Amino acid sequence: MEENIWWRGKDYIEDDIDIKKWNSAKFKWIPKEMDKVSLQPFSLNFIVGPRQSGKTTLIKLLIKRLLELNHHPLSIFYCSCDLVSDYEELLKRIKEYLKTRTQEGIKSSFIFLDEVTFVKDWYRAVKYLIDSGEVLSDVFTISGSSSLTILKQKESFPGRRGNGTDVVLYPLSFSNYVKVINPRIEIKPGWYGEIEELFQSYIKIGGLPPSINGLSPLKTYIDWIIYEINKVGRDETLAKQILSAILSTTPSKISYNSIAKDIGVNHRTVAEYMKLFNDMFLTLTLHFIDVNTAYFNYKKQIKIHFLDPLFYDAISLWTGVKKPDEPIIVEGVVASHLSRIYNIGYTEVGKEEIDVVTLPEVVGYEVKYRERARQVKAIAGKMKKVITLSKNGENDTVPVHLFLAELNA
Repeated sequence: MEENIWWRGKDYIEDDIDIKKWNSAKFKWIPKEMDKVSLQPFSLNFIVGPRQSGKTTLIKLLIKRLLELNHHPLSIFYCSCDLVSDYEELLKRIKEYLKTRTQEGIKSSFIFLDEVTFVKDWYRAVKYLIDSGEVLSDVFTISGSSSLTILKQKESFPGRRGNGTDVVLYPLSFSNYVKVINPRIEIKPGWYGEIEELFQSYIKIGGLPPSINGLSPLKTYIDWIIYEINKVGRDETLAKQILSAILSTTPSKISYNSIAKDIGVNHRTVAEYMKLFNDMFLTLTLHFIDVNTAYFNYKKQIKIHFLDPLFYDAISLWTGVKKPDEPIIVEGVVASHLSRIYNIGYTEVGKEEIDVVTLPEVVGYEVKYRERARQVKAIAGKMKKVITLSKNGENDTVPVHLFLAELNA
């Protein structure tokens, strides 16, 4: 059996390349999402998130924690699935491990399948093992960079999740970015200037670990986008055209029909590609919210943001479309952060457009990232409160950097 399939012990995990990279990084952190992974048998956990958001590192740190808690090394099975061809090979590897652990008298295991979406029909192997009863004393944790693939195939496991949880590993939020860069900072006077400086860096580099540590993963992200598009049988050129249209119009209201008309395709095709981009955690789509009913109106135009500031650079590099100005990126950052906590959309009150509305609270957020911004007082229906986020907090507005620094996203 290949040595890299399971962990030998504490020394082995410390020698792992991902742990070495984590230990040597200038800025490192233990993802808070690690505590959300169920370790209670039987569990089938799913970890999803954009590429390079730290899913593999999270798994390796979790293995490290299990070993430090004195779990037997052979009770931990880790498989990096990028070189596993299909579900039959995956099933063979897991069954070989199960045979080994049985010979060692181990009755319960932690089984990690990392980036499983590389494996064709991976879910068939896992479903077979669950239905056979061979792993009902175990904890399965499965990760992947495309929620489209994993969360769709999750439907193959009705009643088979046990205590399992779904964990989304987003790019680092600004509040956590502040804690990582300078743990001494407190959100109070005396630190406001430094928080604002950190926000200026955040809206340039975003919250992905490689970017935070001074690397430039733009080419990696472009390759990832192309790979995901091809993997699901979509057209790379058409995807590029749609992303070009999005980047050139964000955050203005737009419709699938208008994009389709410009490109020369059916609006349903555009909708399918947009779903793919959302499922890849590349984009974020906001639908119109009727503040009188607090329901979405899906017939209205949509607004589209990119999930992380770095994605604007990646799409700009790939498509040749100019990256938008800072105020637009800041609006996208606000929408992205609020979407991690609430269901969100946008609305209109008269001629006033409210950038983000959260449900079920029905609170509006208007982003005016400029000097001398004025408070927006557009209140209607069930929306009794609108918070205006500005650059410097004048005229009863809230500085956006302080708002995000306090937001537990």
